[in-house]
Amino acid sequence: MDKTRSNRPTRYQQANKYQQANRRQQGLAVLLTVVALPFLLIMAGLAIDSGRAYSMQAKLFAAVDAAGIAAARAISSGASQTIREANAMAAAQKYFDVNISQALQSSNPSLSTPTFTYDNEGNISISLNASADMPTSFIRLLGFDNWPIGVEAQTIRRPVDISLVIDNSGSLSDVFDVVQQRSKDFLSNFNPEFDRVAVTQYGYGANAVVPFNTVQRNYNSSDVEQKIDAMTYSTSGSNHYTNTAEGFYQGYAEFDSNDSLSANLKVIVIFTDGAPNTFTSNFVVDNNNTYLAAISTTGSEARGLWAPDKMRERMSYVLQNGTTMSSNNDSDGDDIYKYVSISNTDSYQGFSLLGGPRAGNTTYTYSGDSDDKGDFKDVMRHISRDLPEKMAYQAREDGVYVFTLGLGDALLDDMGHGTGEDMLYRMANDPSMQGRAATADEFQVDQKQGLYCFAQNENDLGPCFDKMLDVIIRLTL
Repeated sequence: MDKTRSNRPTRYQQANKYQQANRRQQGLAVLLTVVALPFLLIMAGLAIDSGRAYSMQAKLFAAVDAAGIAAARAISSGASQTIREANAMAAAQKYFDVNISQALQSSNPSLSTPTFTYDNEGNISISLNASADMPTSFIRLLGFDNWPIGVEAQTIRRPVDISLVIDNSGSLSDVFDVVQQRSKDFLSNFNPEFDRVAVTQYGYGANAVVPFNTVQRNYNSSDVEQKIDAMTYSTSGSNHYTNTAEGFYQGYAEFDSNDSLSANLKVIVIFTDGAPNTFTSNFVVDNNNTYLAAISTTGSEARGLWAPDKMRERMSYVLQNGTTMSSNNDSDGDDIYKYVSISNTDSYQGFSLLGGPRAGNTTYTYSGDSDDKGDFKDVMRHISRDLPEKMAYQAREDGVYVFTLGLGDALLDDMGHGTGEDMLYRMANDPSMQGRAATADEFQVDQKQGLYCFAQNENDLGPCFDKMLDVIIRLTL
């Protein structure tokens, strides 16, 4: 019986067919690769060079940003607008050159001449642009030797009201001339034509050496320098009486809520070389007369009362039995603890004397016990240290930035419930206080954040003032 031959390909034919198809696919892939390779190389080169250009542009912008900040700082320096603008241009170029990275140097970066625009509110707009030509790497094969880069930046220098509060207690006798010079250098960076400056000095009392101009937005720079030069440190027996609360309050009071000329940016800068040991209040003496006065707990004694509005001038007070006591007489002044009581209702300028973390709710009433003098000193000392923090908290609530500058190792000594430095960190609400064990839980995230700077000695005052100035200038932008 004949078998019919099948029309299906043999296994050999099928394998040969598959091999031919595979060779065709491989050939097509090679062809596509040959055709696409230049395009892929171009795309890869473009991606690499564009990434380099983006990085270069970021570096160029950083240099322009530094130049703009430098110009904003220098625009306040000079006797005329022409000189101030020239100073700003020079500062911009200097900081641009300093901030050019090594990678950018081969790209021939250049900074344009700044342009300045003034408005009726005292704002100064400083416009800058910069360019560079980055040498290419991969797309050079296509004939593109350089990649042009350009950036633009505008810095707006806003007006500022700055209140400088200076400790002039006797402990500064050896360095007070440096304090005066650094204070003048610091204030010289603000613009006399649209900024405002106030200067307050404090020891066991306080007074405004230079108040804010409430007639127009400006200040007389020569007058400010002369008033600072005329300041002197205490040379009387009250050498080490530091009424930080009164000094801060007088500087803070310059920001009057009814002042129609008030700037949007308000800054207090307070300088001290020690922990506070004095405060001011309305004291009822011997249940009889009331005195607005300052009281101190310096050294091993507790003496008062001294008039805060008359620097270095003591105040007398009269007891119920008719005896006139004066702290010019040490023995009488030392006995003041027998006649003054402090209660939970007592306050100064609306700030409660008690209720803080140090003074707590402890009251003081003389009972004839031999320990009363020590108790009195403790309460006075704790109030002296609580009040500045309470006042600084309220200032920040009112939108005022607080900057603090401390000089000398005395700030590092334990003053009971922390150091003087701890207090200055809290007053400034410096974000870095979060990294310190003593203040880590006390940072107020919802309030204005200032800066605390510690000067080990008088040589560090200049750098500290410059550090604060840089932050303040950035706040004006």
